[in-house]
Amino acid sequence: MRKRSIIGLTAVLALAAAPAAFGAGAPTRAVAYINPDTGAATENGNVEEDSECEKPDQRDRQKLSAAGGSEKNVHVDACLFDGDGEPSDVTVTFESKGKGAISVCPDPDQTVAQVPQVMNGERVAYVHDHNADGRNDHCHQTGYQMKDAAGDLEYHVRLNNDSTPGRQRVFFCFDPEQDPASDAGGQPQGHGCTDTTITSKVVVRWVK
Repeated sequence: MRKRSIIGLTAVLALAAAPAAFGAGAPTRAVAYINPDTGAATENGNVEEDSECEKPDQRDRQKLSAAGGSEKNVHVDACLFDGDGEPSDVTVTFESKGKGAISVCPDPDQTVAQVPQVMNGERVAYVHDHNADGRNDHCHQTGYQMKDAAGDLEYHVRLNNDSTPGRQRVFFCFDPEQDPASDAGGQPQGHGCTDTTITSKVVVRWVK
């Protein structure tokens, strides 16, 4: 996809108060896709090798990770585009339903705890377990993360399941209602992907 430089943000509160699209218009279209992780330890042979925002593979059949492990985790990337097809750099949410969990928010992998915020460079990402079942179901991000050394601007998350077979649906959406300064209990009413039309979905079928 097109490369674009990131303009630094110096304060989380400023970003929370006025998230903006840098050098692009308001988002009109969301695309999420499953990354094949070609050449990585988690290479996913059930996903098309050319899966990307322009040609998304949105369905995966994946074996469970070993108990307590994450060797079968699934890498999901996503993009937002404005009406001219340019990337929109704004607040987003990944929302997981069904089996499995959000294991890393954002990608690249780093330890995540049940805390409001995890810093990643100039941007903020934070995970929540809204239904208190021990699995993270929301990943909020305040802007694009860097995909790789090439500088592609995309949003990232990883999914994992080490226990129960079944279907995991993950929605990605433009989410202006989420608040980076709030904890899980203090998030604004209506945040998440349920009430937005700018959304995309991937489905992972976890099997033994």
